[in-house]
Amino acid sequence: MGDSAAADAVKAKGNILYKQRKFAEAIECYDKAIELQPNDLVYYNNKAAVLVEEEKYEECIKFLQDALAQRYDMNDAVKDGASFEKCAKAYVRMATCYVRMKKFDDAIEMYQKALTEDNNRHTRAALNECKHMKEKHDREAYINPELADEHRMKGNECFKTRDYAGAKKEYDEAIKRNPNDAKLYSNRAAALTKLMAYPDALRDLDDCLKIDPKFVKAYSRKGTVHFMMKDYKKALEDYEKGLEVDPTHKELLDGKAAVLAKVNEQARSKGAPDPETVRHAMQDPE
Repeated sequence: MGDSAAADAVKAKGNILYKQRKFAEAIECYDKAIELQPNDLVYYNNKAAVLVEEEKYEECIKFLQDALAQRYDMNDAVKDGASFEKCAKAYVRMATCYVRMKKFDDAIEMYQKALTEDNNRHTRAALNECKHMKEKHDREAYINPELADEHRMKGNECFKTRDYAGAKKEYDEAIKRNPNDAKLYSNRAAALTKLMAYPDALRDLDDCLKIDPKFVKAYSRKGTVHFMMKDYKKALEDYEKGLEVDPTHKELLDGKAAVLAKVNEQARSKGAPDPETVRHAMQDPE
């Protein structure tokens, strides 16, 4: 068996060099430590840390795979030097390499292997973060404005033929392909309105206006949805907000007039004075 004390001394020197970013010299120290104690994964993990810093990700992964392979030899010395914690650290190092190469599926697999060795909160947190990164990467990789426009046009055709469920499906795909296009949310909201899915339509219109606060059509559609829900106060607010952007927009002017006419109609049917009833009606939904 090698000299453990000597290996630790060389490793300590390597750690100092690592902190000084003298990576070539640090690797020499870790290689020496490995020669002295070839069964202890701690020295392999230290060398792997240098390889990560040098962005030699493929080399680091291969190096650790070879080191971990020793663990399965029927040799007690090897097993003693490859504790659960040390093995977990090696898997985490490999996961780090895969993350930096944007190979998130491989990284997730390595984090999961690490957790089977040593189930600790830091690795669990890293795994969750990796999953979020993968989701974001997949979404961004899926973005294609040209395909989004194709699905938008298909959705428009479905809408014209009153296939509102089909239109929604096409707009769903269009939004996935181009999530920053305000009109796609407005279009889907129109389909949802026809399907009487009013809360979902309102969410889409809010998302549309977050992207483009001057998208006048969205204010008109919000007003329509609130009108259908008999929430005349909010409908009037929607139309008025839209008119702040475009004071001459016909749909907004017509929508506002329809709301006021509806409130006056209710006032007359109740026999209350028009101005006062209008004021109360605009305070709360019916």
